[in-house]
Amino acid sequence: MAKKVEFNIELVKKLSFWVLVPLVLLLAFIFNLLAVSSLGKKFNERKKSLEGTKSSVEKIRQDKAHPNNNTIDDIKVHIEELRGRFVTAWATLEKEQRIRNVWPVDLGIPFIEEVSKLKFGDHISAASLELYLNFMNKCIPKLEAKLNRKRIQVNEGGVWKDKEGIGADTIRNIGRSNRSDSLANNNLEREEGIVEWPSPEIRNIMSSWALQPTSIEVWYAQEEFWVYDSLISLIEKSNSGASSTHSAVIKRIESMLIGQQASHELASRLSVQTMGGEGEGGMPSGSGARPAPPPSPPRAPGPGRLPVGEGMTGSDEESIGKSKRHERYVDANNVPLSADAASPFGEFNRMPICLRLIVDRQRIPDILVNCANSAMPIDVLSVRINPGAGGDANSRLGNTNQPSRPSGGRSGNIGGGGGGIDIGKQITMDGSSGLDSIYGPNAVPIEIYGCINIFNPVDQDIAQKAGKPTP
Repeated sequence: MAKKVEFNIELVKKLSFWVLVPLVLLLAFIFNLLAVSSLGKKFNERKKSLEGTKSSVEKIRQDKAHPNNNTIDDIKVHIEELRGRFVTAWATLEKEQRIRNVWPVDLGIPFIEEVSKLKFGDHISAASLELYLNFMNKCIPKLEAKLNRKRIQVNEGGVWKDKEGIGADTIRNIGRSNRSDSLANNNLEREEGIVEWPSPEIRNIMSSWALQPTSIEVWYAQEEFWVYDSLISLIEKSNSGASSTHSAVIKRIESMLIGQQASHELASRLSVQTMGGEGEGGMPSGSGARPAPPPSPPRAPGPGRLPVGEGMTGSDEESIGKSKRHERYVDANNVPLSADAASPFGEFNRMPICLRLIVDRQRIPDILVNCANSAMPIDVLSVRINPGAGGDANSRLGNTNQPSRPSGGRSGNIGGGGGGIDIGKQITMDGSSGLDSIYGPNAVPIEIYGCINIFNPVDQDIAQKAGKPTP
C-alpha cells in the first residue's frame, strides 16, 4: 500500500507541469475577460462623459452671451440702464400728472406754499384747514357748472338762482310736452344746463367732515377732487359745441363712482365677465358680501374738529386715514385693497372708477378716446352697452361676454328711484328705445369700468429694487 501511494505521488510530480499549465491558462483567460469587460465599461462611461463635456463646451463656444465675467458685467450695466429708464419714466409720468393737477389758485399763495413743502398725509395748519373747507364749499358748485348740469333756476329779484332740491328728474317729471312752453311763459322759473346729474357724487367729498376737516381728510379730498375734475372735464370735452341735451354726446350721468364707491362695482363686473354668470341678488357666483370699511373715530364736539396737537390725537388721524384708504384702491387683479394691505405698486395707486351714463351711441368711441386722453388717463377695462336689456352688449378688452348684471346694479333701472328710467323695459333688441323722446335719437345707456393710476413721487429705495430677482 505504501509503495502504491509513493507511486501516485511520483506520478503527480512527473505530470504536475501539464496539469498546472492548463489551469493557469484557464485562470488567466477568465481574469482577462473580467478585466476587459470592466475596462470596456469604464471606457464607455468615460467616453460618454467626455462627449457630453465636449458638447457643453461647444454650446458655450457658440453662445456669445454666455455668463462669463465680461457678460455678467454687461448684464449689470444693462440692468442699471433699464433701472434708469424706469426711474425716468416714473418721474416723467408723475411730473406730467402733477402739472395737470395742481392745487387750485383760489386757495391762495400761503396755502399752496405750505402744502407744496409737505408730503401726502403730513399735518396741515388749522388756518389752512379752515381755508380749504371754505374753498370746497365754493368749488363743488363751480365744477357742476363746468359740467353745465341741468337744473331749474328761479328769479329772485331779477337774479336767477338755482332752485334748491330740484334736479333733472324733477325737470323731466314736469312733462316734456308742455314744459318748454310753460317755462317760456314763466318769468319766475327757467330751465338751464345740458347734462342731467340727479345726485352729484362729487358732493360726497365733504360728506364725512364736521365743520372742519382733518389734515388726512384734506389730502384724500384733494385727490378725489382731481379725479372728479378730470372726469367732468372729459364730459365737458365730449359735449363741446352742444347747445341742448338732445345734441349732447353725454346726456345724463346716472352715477359717477370713484374709489371706495367703485371698487366692488369694478371687481364684481370683471368677476361676472370671467365666470359668465351671477348669483342671487346680482352678486357674482361664489362671491361674498362686501366687507364694511373700518369705522371713523367719533367726531369731536364743539364748533369743529381740531388738528393734531390742538385737541385731536395722532391715533384719531390714523383711524380716519384707514377708513379713507379702505378699499379705495385695487391691486393688479382689480381686487379692492384693505386699509392695512401693502400696495402692490410703488409707483402709483390704482383708483377704480365706474361711470353710468346715457350717451349718443354713435359717439361712444369718442368718449373712450377722451377717457384715455383725460388729465388723469383712465385705463378702461370694461364697457357695457344697454345694461339690463335683452340686447345687452358687453365688452372687456375686446372680448364679448354673456349679458349679466354686476353687483350693486339696479337690475335694469338706472333711475335709482324717484323719476328714474327703467332702461330694461324701454330698450329693445335692435337698440331703439323710449329714450329717444327724452334725449334725442341714438340715446343709449352705457357703463364704463376702469382704473386711474395716481402716481407717487419717485422713491429711490423702490427704484433700486427694480430688476432684482425675487427671493
